[in-house]
Amino acid sequence: MKKRNAPGDSSLQEKLVEKYFDDLNLAEQKADGYDASFDSARVYARITDAIGEPELPRRSSRKWMVAASVIVALVSVSALIYRFQNNIVNYIDPIKYKELTAANGQMVNYTLADGTKVWLNGGSKLTYPDKFRGGIREVTLTGEAFLDVAHDAKNPFIIRTGAIRTQVLGTSFNVKAYPEDAFVKVDVLTGKVGVVPAKGQTVFLTPSEEVFINKQTNVALKNTGVDVAELTDWKDGGMVFKNMALPEVLNALQHRYNIKIKADDNLTKCTISANFTNVSLQNIMAIISKLVKGRMVKQDDGYRLRGKGC
Repeated sequence: MKKRNAPGDSSLQEKLVEKYFDDLNLAEQKADGYDASFDSARVYARITDAIGEPELPRRSSRKWMVAASVIVALVSVSALIYRFQNNIVNYIDPIKYKELTAANGQMVNYTLADGTKVWLNGGSKLTYPDKFRGGIREVTLTGEAFLDVAHDAKNPFIIRTGAIRTQVLGTSFNVKAYPEDAFVKVDVLTGKVGVVPAKGQTVFLTPSEEVFINKQTNVALKNTGVDVAELTDWKDGGMVFKNMALPEVLNALQHRYNIKIKADDNLTKCTISANFTNVSLQNIMAIISKLVKGRMVKQDDGYRLRGKGC
C-alpha cells in the first residue's frame, strides 16, 4: 500500500524531482538507444513513489526509551531494597532484646524463637533477640548454659562469651563462661561445634570432645573421650566432678547452693573427682574436707576451707 504524502510535502517532492532531472542533464544527453518520446509524467510518478512520505521520528522508539529507563530505575530500587532490607524491616519491626537470668541456687530452661532449647545454670544470664533475622542466630552468655540448637543450615547459631565465639548449625553442647573463671569451656554432646578464640585458629569439636580456652592468652587445650552426658547432668539436678580443680568445684557449689566457699591458696592445686548427685551440702563439704586433708570453717559470709593441702 502506498504511503500518502502530507499536504506540505508536495513542494519538497517537486524539488527532489527537479534535482533528479538536473543531475541527469537531459538537454545534453544524446538520444541514441532511447525512445524519443520520453514520458516525464511516469518518471515523476515513479520517483515520488520511491521517495514516499518523509519518515517522522518514531514515537515507538521513544516509548521504548521511557520503558527502559523505568526498568533500570526499578532494578536499582530493588537492589537497594535487597541490600538494606534488614535495616528497613528492623525500622518497621525492630528487634527487641531480652534477658533470661538464673540466680545462684536456681536453674532455668527456655525455648528461643527458632526452637532452640536453653538450660541456664545458677548465676547465669542469656541475652537474646525476640526474633532471629538477617541470616544469623546470635545470643550472648554470661555463666553456664546447655543448648540444644534447632538445626538450620542457612542460619548458623552463634553464642558469644566475651571475646570468644562458639558457632554451630544444629547440635547440643555445654558452654561454661563465668566471670570469675580464667577460661571458657565448651563440651559437645552431639553434632559439630566451632570455637573461635579472640586470637588464633578455630577449634572444631565433635561428640565427647571439649576445649578450655584461656581468656588472657587465648591458648586452647582440647580433650577427647570426655563423658559429656555425665558432666552436663547438672541440668537434670546431677552434680558430677571428674578430676576438676578445687576452685572450680567450689564455684559450682556456690552457684548451685547460693553460698560462698573459699579455700586457702595452698589448696588451689587440689583436684576433685566425686558424684555429689542428691547429696546434701553439709555432706558435700565434709567429703571435700577429707579429700583435701582439711576442714571447713564457718564464716560470716559463708565457709572457708583450710588444710595442709593435697
